Amino acid sequence: MGAFRIGRIAGIDIRIHWSWFAIFLLLTWWLAHGFFHEVYDDWTLTQEWAAAVITTILFFSSILLHELSHSLMAKRLGLPVTSITLFIFGGVSALGAEPSSARQEFQVAIVGPLTSFLLGGLFGLLALIAWRYDYSGRPPAAIAEYLAIINVAVGVFNMLPGFPLDGGRVLRSALWARSQSMLRATRWAATAGTVISFGLIAAGVVSVLAGSFIGGVWFIVIGWFLRNAAETSYQQLLLRQALEGAKVGAMVNRNFHGAPPDLSLERLVHDHILGQSQRCVPIVVTDDLLGLVTMSDLKRVPPGEWSSTSAFSAMTPREKLYTVSAQDDLTQALEMMATHDIHQLPVMEGRTFLGFVTRADVLRLIQIRTEVGAVGRTS
Repeated sequence: MGAFRIGRIAGIDIRIHWSWFAIFLLLTWWLAHGFFHEVYDDWTLTQEWAAAVITTILFFSSILLHELSHSLMAKRLGLPVTSITLFIFGGVSALGAEPSSARQEFQVAIVGPLTSFLLGGLFGLLALIAWRYDYSGRPPAAIAEYLAIINVAVGVFNMLPGFPLDGGRVLRSALWARSQSMLRATRWAATAGTVISFGLIAAGVVSVLAGSFIGGVWFIVIGWFLRNAAETSYQQLLLRQALEGAKVGAMVNRNFHGAPPDLSLERLVHDHILGQSQRCVPIVVTDDLLGLVTMSDLKRVPPGEWSSTSAFSAMTPREKLYTVSAQDDLTQALEMMATHDIHQLPVMEGRTFLGFVTRADVLRLIQIRTEVGAVGRTS
């Protein structure tokens, strides 16, 4: 959410989150008024800003290549990849499934830092060539030198052994191979990620106290983000484990009463929403779903007009609904509900409406499976 598509590479959507613009502008400003201005005091204002813009664009292009290397390796190994999103903390590849083995995990994880190190080496070579021909103080050489340093820094940072950083995933692959348990390896790697995040926060506090306010705050923010990401990643894996093998068809709630399209909203509220305690009423003709009338749909119609407004004219049409099929994984359905902040999804078989899968039902199944699993481990 909050991201828009700017292109497509090798079948992978490239997206930019709104927060990316903030870091793009901040980095450009810092390079122009800070780094380049202080290091190259003989440059003109135009040279400083031009170098800053070009450097920022090439830096984020390097981040994109880093993430693209992860995605292409994942696709090569048969893992689905939907998109790459650039945001304030860099980039993230959206894999449709977890690696199925420790070897796969290692291959997908390690290629990103290797790409950053390779880019650092290439830009470093360009900087050396510039020094060789005495161009070291000119903008192209300065840009190459900065990009060499920053790409190596990105590679080193990502190799920190804390999940979900690349180094944490490499660590998880080693622990996974040793313990033969992905869940246990993820817990250990996520704990390492939490420890590293507290270290970054502590370093940020020290930097602030030492007078480096902006750098210190950035360390604190990165540490906080890494801590939340480590905990969230582990919880998502627990969720997938709890729902492993479960299909939407096994959780279809058929306890609903459909309404005809010509029913007035007044009767729909009286007979279905109040009479049947339904928060969401399907509008159907035989088994064909035309749409849904939700509480949000009701709010758009003044109560004084309910008697003269049909359910058909007030409903959200089927074409605008998020739906799932009985064969879909429950994990996919829950993620869809969380992403779009909805409480139920219509379950379809073609145009035939089977019922609803609700967030409450899925969370109840997760709780039951988790409790049964805990009992099984202690017995």
